[in-house]
Amino acid sequence: MIEIIIKHRIILIIVIFVVIVLYYYFKNKSRLLNIEANPKKGFNFNYYLYIPKNIDKHKIKYLLVEPNNAGRVSDEHEEHDKDALRLIKIGKTRKIADKLKLPLLVPVFDRPRSEWRMYTHALDRDTLMKNNGKFARIDLQLNSMIYDAQKRLKKMKMMVDDKVLLNGFSASGSFVNRYTVLHPNKVKAVASGGINCMPILPVPTLEGKNLIYPIGVYDIKDIADIEFNIDDYKKVPQYIYMGNLDDNDTLHYDDAFNDEERQLIIKILSEDMIRRWKKSKLVYKQLDVNAQMIMYEGVRHEVNNKMLDDLVDFFKDNIN
Repeated sequence: MIEIIIKHRIILIIVIFVVIVLYYYFKNKSRLLNIEANPKKGFNFNYYLYIPKNIDKHKIKYLLVEPNNAGRVSDEHEEHDKDALRLIKIGKTRKIADKLKLPLLVPVFDRPRSEWRMYTHALDRDTLMKNNGKFARIDLQLNSMIYDAQKRLKKMKMMVDDKVLLNGFSASGSFVNRYTVLHPNKVKAVASGGINCMPILPVPTLEGKNLIYPIGVYDIKDIADIEFNIDDYKKVPQYIYMGNLDDNDTLHYDDAFNDEERQLIIKILSEDMIRRWKKSKLVYKQLDVNAQMIMYEGVRHEVNNKMLDDLVDFFKDNIN
């Protein structure tokens, strides 16, 4: 009888030991969830939810979001999925998530060759005006993904705020910069880099010209049924940055801008990137927008270590 009791106790000790080991193993291990598309929940594409290792459930406040940016067109969803995974595995935003111990959401929006004028990864005008089919209003689809991810995190005892942190560079920088104008009440803070020296201007008109989306906000009520709220927008801390040697300019690419938009940009801002930057910066300053607009010397179309550190500091300042 004594031997049986001893054996049971030994087994119990082993089970407890295994449970503890597994607990700390999974606690200290990063996780990557692939959430399938769910049209009933409002999103027609899958998204990834990355959870860094050693995350403290009690200290998490916000979900970090970066839209995917393939830099190419393809009708094969698998190609965009691979690019999104690459962003999560080796991208700069992954490093921000790891440093700040924040969960990261990356949607997998296609950028279709068959509808090449829709620059989905930049949330351009053609994309925002898409109201039917799989690509209908991907800004609202992202809202649904965010809501879904927040519910999943809360089930994991990670209590995140309803507002999110947004980060993006190049096309995805333009996406988050424009998304913030459309949905400022959903954004805690946003960093957008490499955006052609022309962040969206949060005004309907300038110099007697109507600034249609995505140059300005003149017609977003008409094309997106959104009433721009300048007060909500000005509450959002922004970090907008460029390299002074960045010559990655999409102004003359038809998938980024149509002729009407292009001529308006040239007339109101300039064809020259640096002039566009200076004038945009002046508009933001005159409106008293809560934005830091930084030009990095000697930097091309890239995010170097100094810029990454500054991004981490920016988000850290806005989550405490």
